[in-house]
Order: sequence, then structure tokens, then C-alpha cells
Amino acid sequence: MFSKNVALVVVAILGTCSALSLTHSRNPSSISRKGGPVAPFGTVDPVARCGGVGTQLGLRISDCNGVCTLTPGTVYNCENDFIPSSASPSLSLWVEVCLRGFCTIIIQTELPGSSVQPGLMYTVKYSIVPNDILSGETIEFRGYIYHTDNMLLEICVSADMHILQT
Repeated sequence: MFSKNVALVVVAILGTCSALSLTHSRNPSSISRKGGPVAPFGTVDPVARCGGVGTQLGLRISDCNGVCTLTPGTVYNCENDFIPSSASPSLSLWVEVCLRGFCTIIIQTELPGSSVQPGLMYTVKYSIVPNDILSGETIEFRGYIYHTDNMLLEICVSADMHILQT
């Protein structure tokens, strides 16, 4: 199994992000989570495809099953499983949140050691912390995975998320 980790901190309208990595597995059940206790992951549903030539398999966020309701200041671990359409020496991740038609990028980074081959499943992992600026709002959360060298969009996935009032 292939795994690389890098710490990354991004402060934006949604909050912070950290623990960015890409994991490869031929068998989805063989993916392991390293480190301390991990909140239970639930599958985000509904999600919508917003583009890309790869195969989207699933978006999971800790403490969320179905439609996500997020608490400001709480760390949420995110995992996105996908199968790329073509080989790439490097992938990048772009995550943005949209509120009333205005979108803000909260993550835009190259995934270190992220060479991929078509037909194999990969998991991108990262964490977010919702900011209390968005308390009481419903946001659109979008994640893009693309080839770093030529910007070929493999995956775009979108989901509405509720931010609790503080």
C-alpha cells in the first residue's frame, strides 16, 4: 500500500485544513487509518458530480452520515475515493465552499507523491474546521481532484452542508 502525509494549514472562510494525503489500494476494505482515535466516518448523501473524467466512488466525512450538519470549531476528517481515468505523475486538490453564489477556495495544493494509474482506487484525505462566520448557513462544499501538469479534471464532487448556529 502507498501512503504519503504532509501537514498543511489553510485558513479561509470555512476554517482550516490539515493532514493531507493520498492513499492507493486495489481493495477499498484494505485502507487503514493511522494515528489516534478517529471519529466514525459516514457516507455523504446526496452528492452531485460537477465534472471530471474519473470515477467517483464515495465521499466520507467524520461524524456525518447522509446530509452533513457541521459544528463550527470542530475538526472533520474527509476522505474521497475515486478511480482516475488516466495516469498522472502528480495530482492536485482544490476544495471550495459556496454561499449564495459566491465561492471561496479553502484548499488548493499539489498532493505530494501522488502519481496515479488508471483503473486503481485512490483515496484523498484531508481535514476541515468550519468557521463560525458561516453559523446558521447552508453551504455548497465542492472538491476537485485534477492532474497537476495539464489540469485534466478527474473528479468534481459537490454536497450541501449545514453549519450549526453558534
